[in-house]
Amino acid sequence: MIKLLITALLITSIYNLQYTDIDGNTKNFSELQGRKILIVNIATGSDKTGQLAELQQLYQQYHDSLEILGIPSNSFGSESESNNDIKQFCRSTYGITFRLGAKGEVKGSNMLPVYNWLTHQAENGLMNTTVAGDFQKYLIDKNGQLIGVYKPEVSPLDSTITNAITGNW
Repeated sequence: MIKLLITALLITSIYNLQYTDIDGNTKNFSELQGRKILIVNIATGSDKTGQLAELQQLYQQYHDSLEILGIPSNSFGSESESNNDIKQFCRSTYGITFRLGAKGEVKGSNMLPVYNWLTHQAENGLMNTTVAGDFQKYLIDKNGQLIGVYKPEVSPLDSTITNAITGNW
């Protein structure tokens, strides 16, 4: 019982975190409260870059209840472009209208705070995970709880993701 209480006290809400958008503006995750959030580490040079089109399709289909945050990262060696070039590529090539974060690390000692939260059970209250590659997906429910992690190979349109988005949590 005491261990559960101590663990509960250590868990941080994603709504207490901030991120920097692709234009350099600080944003609060609390602005997304009440909506599901799909966080994806993206890379324009990845062999999975085509998933950007699927992410945009997913966003268009569920934008009333879902926010998508694509965070560019060179953690796997597939993102050498600047924030501005990434933004231009995503918008002109894939028509991206979902949120884009500033480029940052999703693993290692310089990982972004949101990825620290996503990958550590002591922070998210659910599980420890490792980002396995570009386009790994993390789904947060409308109450700010981590509810799913999807490997890079899983299409954003896969039924496991869409069913979780349309579920009641």
